[in-house]
Amino acid sequence: MARDHQPGDGVSINASRLLGDGIALAREGQRREAQGVFRRVIQIAPELEDGWLWMAWLAETREQGLGYLREGLHFAPHSERLREGIAWVEAHKPATQPAEKAEAAESEPVPSSKPSAKSTRKIARKPRAPRRRAPATGRVVERLSTLRGPRLGSVSKKALGALRGVGITAFSLGAIALLVLLAWVVISQQAGARAPSVSAMVLPTRVLDATPTPSVGQVARPLWTRVEIAWTQEDWNSAINTLEQIRRNDPENVDARARLAQALYFRAKDAIDANELEMAKRDLDRAVRLDADSQYLQRARQDVELYREAVEAYLEQDWARAVFQLTSVYNRTPDFRDTRSMLGQAHCNLAAQQLDKDNLEEALTQANLCEEILEGAPLAAETVLLVEETIRPPKRVEVSLSRFRVTAFENHEPIRDFLVCIGRPSHPTRTGRFTVQSKHDLAYGSAWDLYMPDWIGIYWAGGTENGFHSLPTLSNGQTLWAGALGTRCSFGCIVTGTADGEWLYDFVDIGTVVIIER
Repeated sequence: MARDHQPGDGVSINASRLLGDGIALAREGQRREAQGVFRRVIQIAPELEDGWLWMAWLAETREQGLGYLREGLHFAPHSERLREGIAWVEAHKPATQPAEKAEAAESEPVPSSKPSAKSTRKIARKPRAPRRRAPATGRVVERLSTLRGPRLGSVSKKALGALRGVGITAFSLGAIALLVLLAWVVISQQAGARAPSVSAMVLPTRVLDATPTPSVGQVARPLWTRVEIAWTQEDWNSAINTLEQIRRNDPENVDARARLAQALYFRAKDAIDANELEMAKRDLDRAVRLDADSQYLQRARQDVELYREAVEAYLEQDWARAVFQLTSVYNRTPDFRDTRSMLGQAHCNLAAQQLDKDNLEEALTQANLCEEILEGAPLAAETVLLVEETIRPPKRVEVSLSRFRVTAFENHEPIRDFLVCIGRPSHPTRTGRFTVQSKHDLAYGSAWDLYMPDWIGIYWAGGTENGFHSLPTLSNGQTLWAGALGTRCSFGCIVTGTADGEWLYDFVDIGTVVIIER
């Protein structure tokens, strides 16, 4: 799985340094490791012709080598060395020989520089001073110049002469790779149809360090190569171990410190995905100590801490605390693990809890937040419906004080609407959501000496109960407020006409919801 590395993607590296590391690996016979490094070189710097030349030399077959040279020419179209290499490989394909001819060629004596048999006289020779080892490039040139069979053709003697004795430091590494490649071509030609063996190629001899003890930088170079390889493979354990080794050798290395913090961050993210929160917290704590100024590291560590506390509250069903903690994470990092889904569910559970406590407004607020976060998930829709139907159930009575009207609902559909009288300014009718708490065929109000038929009590106002009733009568039988419907006439009750009051009394039950609004 490829990752989008936000805090340093491990690609901005020194291609020349990697090239030198790959050459060192190839000379030491670590062919596969060298191929991996050269492949990394041509990935990050495809225009660098040296990488293609070395990949061609390390190829398994002639055809693969030719393919690398041609591909390199695509990225470096002006490279003369790549063109020369392609021309040589194509011009010196091995010719098929009869078996006898090949054997004869193989058994043909090599020209010797020893004295002939006729010269039997011993010649006294002066002791010679030890020969100085020729530079690596000189040996490659000598090797090319003494090959039997067809000569190098377009590589002129003048060019070969110019290369003799030139030290490795004055000759580009890419040129060495090209000469070795040409040598491989010519040797392959001498072998006829036999495939060349990569292990038989002679690599340029490494130039020994001038100092016997390697410097800190020299020790770190192969370790940095291992870091880059581990980074591309997202092998954070290997990257962390290698970076720690670099820091042990060089504690003041700023780059190693920064890269170690990044690697710890990426390993912590993997641990979070695997729900290994303790491990993630340890890695993030270390990363913050290494790079205390990093905002993204500080934020990631705080997210983990808040998330762990939120999970604890969630498991304890402390919904209010879980909502608080998860909201803190959600506002900072909405997609942090399963924060979104957990927060939505916590809101739904808190809504149900508030509903049980008859905190209807808070329950509705939590249900709406649940639906907003979970974006129409079945749980959210069910919670919102439950709260709404608890507040406004299918069967209910609604009173509009401003319109002086009562509307009765069945299955959320209005089935009867009629005019009423409400409390006068000195005794206003209270607004809110209530339930029917009492029913009497005829109630008596001693404070006013009134008989109130079809009594439906809904709330207490001091020591008296207010509610619905039909037109009241005095003790002498006189009916009051018959012409006052649609006005403020009562002492707080909702007064109906006689027929409407009888119907409403039969419609409601104890517990029927009554909503009184302005």
